[in-house]
Amino acid sequence: MQITYEVPDFNEHHYQDKAPVRKSARPWAMVHARSVKKAVLLCHGFTGYPGELIRPGIDLFAAGFDVYCPRYPGHGTSAKDFLASKAEDWIGTAYDAFAYLAQRYDHVSLVGHSMGGAIAAIIADAFDADALALLAPALVIPSLPVTQVRVLRHFVKRRKVAWQADPDYHFHHEGDADDDAFLGSQYWSYQYPKGIWELERVRRQAVACIDHLAADTLSISGGKDPTIPQEASVLATSKSKGVNKHLHIPEAGHLMPYDKNMDAQNEAMAAVVAWMEGKR
Repeated sequence: MQITYEVPDFNEHHYQDKAPVRKSARPWAMVHARSVKKAVLLCHGFTGYPGELIRPGIDLFAAGFDVYCPRYPGHGTSAKDFLASKAEDWIGTAYDAFAYLAQRYDHVSLVGHSMGGAIAAIIADAFDADALALLAPALVIPSLPVTQVRVLRHFVKRRKVAWQADPDYHFHHEGDADDDAFLGSQYWSYQYPKGIWELERVRRQAVACIDHLAADTLSISGGKDPTIPQEASVLATSKSKGVNKHLHIPEAGHLMPYDKNMDAQNEAMAAVVAWMEGKR
């Protein structure tokens, strides 16, 4: 795997994390030795981290693209950092990364997972990108307790939820042995009303972009996704502009870039690469 962690600091103008970045959460890039004209920007999800998107990076790099995956402020460090960061920091980091790539490549496309799909849609609209691939985009989230969170974010810091590591997931990233356990203790063992409200702010901004989003858009939904329903992909691909396709994979869950079902994971990744290659 040809990967570098020496990437520009796309967080420079946004919230500065106080805790160290976990090894698996480092921003990364896969860049060919010889200059290429096309790049893809990958956008990770809410409470996620860049290491989760190594698989699409590997496949896109093999197809001839340079690939970059920034890390949003507040992600992959600590719960304290997470609560100090905002939607503007997350979106702004992706915006700055795309602006950097747009100055260096003839064509820049985006791939986003979950909240990263919403952020990718916002960035694609802002820069009039040619191509966009969304994996379970967080455009419709039925379980999001928006009404409650609007009030609770001012009074409740966090709520304990059940979480434990799932050994059936096999990650593609390079990390420390305790990364999953540490990140689980910081991010996935609690609900953070303030963080959820920031997610809702991202979601609303992304939905507002859909009607005038011109990028050719592929959106993939999973039949075993407990978080994002098919309606999110229908919304993303029902727009009037561009060439749009909704691919539903019945056996795919929410975490498609490292889905437990390898057939579903492979199908999703192959579809993303084909879309980036212009196969409509």
